[in-house]
Amino acid sequence: MKKKLLALAVAAALPMVSQAATADVTIYGKVHTSIDFIDPDLGDSIYDVTSRASRLGFKGSEDLGDGLKLIWKMETQYNTAEGGFQGGRNAYIGLAGGWGTFLYGNHDTPMKMSTGKLDIFGDELADYNATAGLVDIRAADAIAYVSPSFSGLTLIGAVVPDADYDGDGDFGGAYSVAAMYSNGGLFFSAAWEQLDDLVGGADATHWRIGAGFDMGDFHIGAVYADQGDLTATDNYTVNGSYKFGNNKLKAQWSQIDPDIGSKSDAWAIGLDHNFSKRTKMYVQYADSEHGLHITNPAGEQSGLSFGMVHKF
Repeated sequence: MKKKLLALAVAAALPMVSQAATADVTIYGKVHTSIDFIDPDLGDSIYDVTSRASRLGFKGSEDLGDGLKLIWKMETQYNTAEGGFQGGRNAYIGLAGGWGTFLYGNHDTPMKMSTGKLDIFGDELADYNATAGLVDIRAADAIAYVSPSFSGLTLIGAVVPDADYDGDGDFGGAYSVAAMYSNGGLFFSAAWEQLDDLVGGADATHWRIGAGFDMGDFHIGAVYADQGDLTATDNYTVNGSYKFGNNKLKAQWSQIDPDIGSKSDAWAIGLDHNFSKRTKMYVQYADSEHGLHITNPAGEQSGLSFGMVHKF
């Protein structure tokens, strides 16, 4: 009798095992936390433990046949310094095939995507959002298309209906388009955004271009952004890195040039050590005439940051 019951239980479980095996669901994430020391010209020094875009995500796909597949992702940010979830990151559903990828949900705009690989200090103390003042947006309600690669050229476009922003419900509350070209060690990108209702301001347009070159263990990159209608600034950053063994030496210079007022510069240097493909430790120093830390952004600040990153 017990053997019959066991056989029935195994038979009942087999369909669920089969479904789980073919569902193609991946659990992934990143734990990134740093110990920071910020020394401002004005005010007291700041010591902090900072969670830097730590995240937990689920993603998957289903083969629909004839070269078509369903894709989806749900990702949220978690504060590894203080605990607790902090809100959504990219989350979407869509279709992909030889014709490209169509998706909709909460997603980075094409402009943000266009130069992400050129931010060598990404999510760290000296990332180019802080040091160069670049504005990157993750838009709710985004509807996006990513083309296949045409001999290295990829085109991306997104539109954001504005019902959740101003209540009018226009289909084109915001637009973002980008073109990226990659061939061998060369990379070029250009992007433009119209963000009226998304940022709550009229005619909030901006554009940027980026370029990068990799040769062996050396990398150099640059980004220029005209954020005239958005922040009334021109923004520049140039950076480079050199790999040796399991280490990477990084350096960056940035400048914010406002339409009214004086220019302000920032620079940073850092060293990464990779214990494995998933785990690294780093130390970096940054100095900025326009601030580094969100709790005290005014005036010149320098900062020292020690961080550890683990991806799973």
